Amino acid sequence: MKKFSFIFAMLMPLLFASCEFEETDLGFPDTVTFSADGGEMVISGDVTFNHAGIHNYKTGDNGSSWVTDAGTIMNEFEWLKIEYSEYNHGNNGELKIFAKPNSTGKTRYLHIAIYDGPDYQNVKVKQK
Repeated sequence: MKKFSFIFAMLMPLLFASCEFEETDLGFPDTVTFSADGGEMVISGDVTFNHAGIHNYKTGDNGSSWVTDAGTIMNEFEWLKIEYSEYNHGNNGELKIFAKPNSTGKTRYLHIAIYDGPDYQNVKVKQK
């Protein structure tokens, strides 16, 4: 199982590099908002997506992904973390989002790109 997860993680960038992506509405919300206290929420869409990542479009930086022994894919960047099943078929397109508390006093933003093959949707994550 670990071998499959490693191969999957290594081949995903190659698969995405060979595809032309098109932004589309996959049924997820366009924006989600967290309070300064942070917390967690679950969002869902119309598809059982195959990959999700966190991006800061102002700096061009991205989060890093890893697969746990239980088959959960995690992606974490700055103050945000996402989690979904490696075998996404059983989760009905659900994505768990976790935000750390915001003690800066300023509103902050990150984006989650959710991929279903060559189609993707950007979800803006805002924290006050």
